[in-house]
Amino acid sequence: MLARTAEYLFWTGRYLERAEDTARLLDVTYHRLLEAIPGDEDRAWSDVLRSVGLEDDYAATGRAVTADGVSAFLVVDPTNRGSIQQCITQARTNARGVRELLAVELWEALNSLHLDLQARDLLRDVRLLPHELYGFIRQGVQSVIGVADGTWVRDDAWRFFMLGLLLERAEMGVRSLRIRQSHHRDDDVHEWYATLRAASALGAYRRRYGTFDSEALVELLLLSTTLPRSVLFSLRGAEQIMAQLVADERSLALRLLRRLRAELEFADPAELAGPDLSSTLEVVEEQIRGITSAVAAESFLYRVDLDLHEFHLVPGGPG
Repeated sequence: MLARTAEYLFWTGRYLERAEDTARLLDVTYHRLLEAIPGDEDRAWSDVLRSVGLEDDYAATGRAVTADGVSAFLVVDPTNRGSIQQCITQARTNARGVRELLAVELWEALNSLHLDLQARDLLRDVRLLPHELYGFIRQGVQSVIGVADGTWVRDDAWRFFMLGLLLERAEMGVRSLRIRQSHHRDDDVHEWYATLRAASALGAYRRRYGTFDSEALVELLLLSTTLPRSVLFSLRGAEQIMAQLVADERSLALRLLRRLRAELEFADPAELAGPDLSSTLEVVEEQIRGITSAVAAESFLYRVDLDLHEFHLVPGGPG
């Protein structure tokens, strides 16, 4: 497969996942603030910007951190390449460049989502119908991914698409947990609810655990092998796909991915949930970015200087 073709497919998956995750965070924050005390709003919207990695980009606009300002920036701002509208547009543009490799139904679903989003008055919807808008975006992206799952031949095109999607999901998941974990208090269940809802994990948590505590949250959102949006679940899927894509077992991307997966797989939730949780999650996030950079260096012909030994083991991982 041509490097440019692989890159288009990889980023199509990443853009779709980023659009859905951003919509999830916005929807969760909107509902959380309906129950929040005065003064929480600025912090909550700052957390959303940090969770999607766009706090510096937003600060550069000079706008105040408000619900309307942040929501418009993350949904429709044409200068923000990470906005939901831009992500869907870029996913469609990339997919159009490799349309012959896609299932017909997949292209139709993605094109319809793009056109439906273009037809909406998004600024009005952000102000007046945020819950309906974010639900529409989530369901639209999920429909596209569902069509891909049900119609696409499991060839290298599908693998690069899914690899991008899963690595984006893992990175967004660990960063969101890192940003939100400091707000979890025994007397504020709404913060726990918001974190779990952002990962579609509230029902799974309630069925498995009796009370809210950091160890249980880490075990589910970071280390679960059965929750589809957990970090470890995503990395396992990415590793299986990567192993099918590369012929050389010495591939740096594959070795980095296997190493991180093994570290998390054998990590101790109690140890991870200790006072160093934030720094540990930051290391995991850095490692996922390193894996993505290695994929780019090996598959898209970019030069990225990486070393397997430059990353640190997470607590509880194999020595």
